Amino acid sequence: MNVDRPICRPFKTAAALDRPGRPGGPPRILAAGPGHGVGFTLIELLVVVGILGVLAGLLLPAMGRAREKAMVARVCMELQALGLALEMYAEDHDGRVPPVRVNCNSDLAEHWCQLPVELARDGYLPRSDRPGMDSFLEDPFHRGHTYKYAAPGPQLLNGSPAGHYALWVPDDFPRNRADRGRYVSDPRTAPVRWVLWSMGPRPRSPESQHTHAPLAAASWYQRVGGGGVIVRYADREGRSYSSP
Repeated sequence: MNVDRPICRPFKTAAALDRPGRPGGPPRILAAGPGHGVGFTLIELLVVVGILGVLAGLLLPAMGRAREKAMVARVCMELQALGLALEMYAEDHDGRVPPVRVNCNSDLAEHWCQLPVELARDGYLPRSDRPGMDSFLEDPFHRGHTYKYAAPGPQLLNGSPAGHYALWVPDDFPRNRADRGRYVSDPRTAPVRWVLWSMGPRPRSPESQHTHAPLAAASWYQRVGGGGVIVRYADREGRSYSSP
């Protein structure tokens, strides 16, 4: 007699149900894990790029202002050191400061009032063989040029003696806020002993190109983003001052 036996089917575990390629099983769900990257849609990517652009637009101006402030601080320190070098030179030369140099030659015309060669020749500053930069201390705001120097007294025009250099001095020196002033050229009676200056962060600005620069306060650098010269000067008694 034939007896129908129950058909025994193997028990399927959860792992077996999840195997790929087995018909009838539930769909496999892939979970993100190590080695599985999560992609971005184009819109999400554009949003991220836009946010980065906004942050850059906010940070770059602030970084530029900080850099300008740092450069101005450096210039002020170097002008102070130059003033000390001039005073040391004067002590070694019976109280006289070096002559002012003015050039009309086409190749040196832009190097008017360069730092005195005497400071390099006598070891107060490094020397350079670059035209117009015999005393090597470059104005970081005016590349290829030294800081500028002027003083009432002897002047050299294209390397030859040419009378005295006339420097404009405000009537309220050393405050220098007055619009009125006069040109002085005699070091024995002039209220100013010497003046050193940088052309400032924007050498071509109207302030830096002021007709009464560098001693007129209207020509001075006042704030970040503005134009004007950065100045250090001394009176006849040797007291030194600096522009704000």
